[in-house]
Amino acid sequence: MPLNIPDPDQRGYVNPELLVTTDWLADHLDDPNVVIVDQDLPDNYARAHIPGAAVYQDHYYKELSGSPHIQDARTFAATMESLGIGDDTTVVAYDSDGNHVAARLFWALKYYGHDDVRILDGGFPKWLAEGKPLSRETPEPRPVSFTSRPQAGIFSDKDDVLACTVDDNAILLDVRSDSEWDGTNSRGTARGGRIGNSAHLEWTNFITDGDVPVIKPANELRALLEANGVTPEKKVIVY
Repeated sequence: MPLNIPDPDQRGYVNPELLVTTDWLADHLDDPNVVIVDQDLPDNYARAHIPGAAVYQDHYYKELSGSPHIQDARTFAATMESLGIGDDTTVVAYDSDGNHVAARLFWALKYYGHDDVRILDGGFPKWLAEGKPLSRETPEPRPVSFTSRPQAGIFSDKDDVLACTVDDNAILLDVRSDSEWDGTNSRGTARGGRIGNSAHLEWTNFITDGDVPVIKPANELRALLEANGVTPEKKVIVY
């Protein structure tokens, strides 16, 4: 079913290649160098998923259950290998909720030095709406080797964040829910609320409305960010 959604290269992005279309992915389902990762919960995966897609038990790739930290380098490498992701693999991540969880794997791979990662534009809702093939089979990962190479430049520690709170040339962007921002939902933290001197735009502001959400066009994103003080010359830390 045609959805009349412009492709990523028609939405004004600087790097549209970071998103792949459903048509592109359909053409690469049998490509052994492409690994698709379903970032939904395992129960959703069991009901139906894109053919050949792998799934991991913790789609946040945390160090331990309940930990806020990403897996260490050795553990993350083993996790990627268990999914069939090696150093030469093109990874395509997707989910059913605006791709915000797919973006977690995107960031995790970038942090560990694996640049060949994409997000499926429109995610599973677009794939499903277009009537593309589905599967319930779990693929057997091929033997691969993944090398973790932590990239300190895309990670901010406590000192970096604290410095940002008093720097006019930097800004913290809080993309959590409105209730987390105002402290009515503490999400199990000791105090709840927000980091001082931060801007707030819940992540849902960056995607379109409707049953098949995609990232908004670049001009809309730019206007939204600039209206909240997030401008190109500033250092931006997102949390």
